[in-house]
Amino acid sequence: MTESSQIGAEAASFFNGYSTAFAAYDADRLVTLFDRPLTVLAAAGSAIHADDAAVRAYVDGMFDTYHGIGLAWPVPAAVWAWPCGENLARAEVLWLLRSKDREEIMRFSTSYVLRRAGAEGWRVAVVISYEEPVKLPAGGNGAD
Repeated sequence: MTESSQIGAEAASFFNGYSTAFAAYDADRLVTLFDRPLTVLAAAGSAIHADDAAVRAYVDGMFDTYHGIGLAWPVPAAVWAWPCGENLARAEVLWLLRSKDREEIMRFSTSYVLRRAGAEGWRVAVVISYEEPVKLPAGGNGAD
């Protein structure tokens, strides 16, 4: 297996675990999947979450936003990943968000920089968010 395909397989596995933690609204588990510091870039600006409390507040904020639009099942429908040296990778994830009835709420892509944290495995170090779901009505398709 080439390094690129290995990273791709590892990233797909990572985001499946991320999705499982998110679908369960398991903040404790999701927090462990983020690096410190965590950098989040969005149209509204950027933020650096330097410690556990700040990352927990970020996760709690995501949960509030996504719960508010009816998210029950975030599906990483496609994951592409590229190595960026020995312990870094860039990943692009096409997310398909579904309600508890499995109906599509919206879909969007997000870019991530992952850092391998030794035996702990991959962690999200940078999130580049192209969407602002908080501005979308429940049932929106992301095209608004």
